[in-house]
Amino acid sequence: MTEFNENDLEFVARNYRSDKFDTRKALRRFHAETDSPVHRRWWMTAAAAAASIVVLFAAGYGIRSWVQQRPEPAPTERPVLNPDVAVTHEFVYDNVPVEAVLAELSAYYHCTLTTAPTDKRLTATFPDDDIHYIVGLIETALDIQIKVER
Repeated sequence: MTEFNENDLEFVARNYRSDKFDTRKALRRFHAETDSPVHRRWWMTAAAAAASIVVLFAAGYGIRSWVQQRPEPAPTERPVLNPDVAVTHEFVYDNVPVEAVLAELSAYYHCTLTTAPTDKRLTATFPDDDIHYIVGLIETALDIQIKVER
């Protein structure tokens, strides 16, 4: 026990004998004479454990409901204009918007290619060489500026 009150101390002083002190007997008498018997403490512990379990289930249900109600983010579709570039080693474009070309090249070379908004379209075939070489060809052909960010 961590807390003592006057009744507890009086009980110990009244029942303590220096030559013999039976701990089990003293605890049984203590529980019989005090207000907190063993079975009540057991029920309080069981009730506290049950309440904790109920709170955990309720929290889990609430989190699950919240996750299910969240809308799925819209998938960002990257155009795959040249799916077999790994085999052919060429990018082939036939009247494709520049933004789509830059999106595909950005995904392939793991960088970000951007340009000012334009309605220009590209018809060309490029080897899958250096990205700076390809960007230079596109800039020259369409008279635009392309920014390469790694």
